[in-house]
Amino acid sequence: MEVHPPEHPVHTWRDFATHLIIVTIGLFIALMLEALVEHIHHVHIVREARENIRRELEDNHHAAQQDLGYLQDNISRVKANIATLQQMRSQPHLHGSLVNQMSFNSMSESAWHTARDTGALAYMPYDEVERYSDIYTDAESVNKHADDAAESEFSALAPTEMGYDMEALPPEEIVAMLRGNAQTEIDLVTEQQFVQQLDTDMLAALKK
Repeated sequence: MEVHPPEHPVHTWRDFATHLIIVTIGLFIALMLEALVEHIHHVHIVREARENIRRELEDNHHAAQQDLGYLQDNISRVKANIATLQQMRSQPHLHGSLVNQMSFNSMSESAWHTARDTGALAYMPYDEVERYSDIYTDAESVNKHADDAAESEFSALAPTEMGYDMEALPPEEIVAMLRGNAQTEIDLVTEQQFVQQLDTDMLAALKK
């Protein structure tokens, strides 16, 4: 923005007032144009942030639906492990199989982080930002809980990697695996409930 002095000498108060009005109007127009450009920029980044978040929530919804199936399969496998281990306690020489496998699609958070980093959230209504914030906070929690459940699941079979004769596992190791698989089942059921609630919240946000 540039302000130039009058091209001709100012001889009267009338000339001074005229030039002052011209300069004031010029500054006002320049400031208004700058504000308009800034407003258009803010509208653009907010619109882009909303579109990206909506697309990400749709993708996360599909991932959550798939995860619910994965979790149910995993719960069934862990229950089968528990049943096998219980039989091994009562029948020490029983042959059986133990299977631990974890499949999970993590919830994406990149659109939310981008909206935060570009400052788009500052120009969005508070209620909208709060709604998205709650969803993505829960998504982060779901991702972390899935990691914890996977670690718990694979740790539950640690005794099988300790060099024991699998046909003569010490009773205390069978109990340890039972406890580990039972804890894994609790973790997976809890994760299943978290994912269901998150999916419900995401669908509600997508309908707004």
